Amino acid sequence: MKNQSSLVVAAVVLLVSGCASGTRYRRSGPPLSVQGLQIGIADVRCSMDPHEPPLIKLLPQIQGVFDLKLQLKNDSEQIARFSVMRIRLVDSSAPGVQALTPDGAGVFSVFPGETKEFPVSFTTSGALDCHHGFQLVLADTVQIGTAPIAVSSIDIPALR
Repeated sequence: MKNQSSLVVAAVVLLVSGCASGTRYRRSGPPLSVQGLQIGIADVRCSMDPHEPPLIKLLPQIQGVFDLKLQLKNDSEQIARFSVMRIRLVDSSAPGVQALTPDGAGVFSVFPGETKEFPVSFTTSGALDCHHGFQLVLADTVQIGTAPIAVSSIDIPALR
């Protein structure tokens, strides 16, 4: 029983350490500021390992995972709604590659005077180069009150 527990712990440690490898990213600078709403990136993680066989055969091989936390601060007088399913992630170094869409969907609300962080994750079974910079396209993701607002993209440069 003790040997089985040790084997399971070792497999989990190897799995976690394999997933943790990746590239660090710079903060994108000051947050975007639009109509009293500030949108910034609090954290970014990118990992890929397409050459390694899966440690556990039952789990599918994931080649690329791009996780980030968006931070939204609402200094307006109305509720801001943020639609995750409309976000797109574009590889800045490969403009011909199709943009990634988030794994989940949902609309998050940020009330006046409130600051929230939302996790957003992108996974792909295709190529994902964590040494590239990316662009987070937010064009039609935000609504303040009942009006949609135009939001520009956020650049996410990779550390070289």
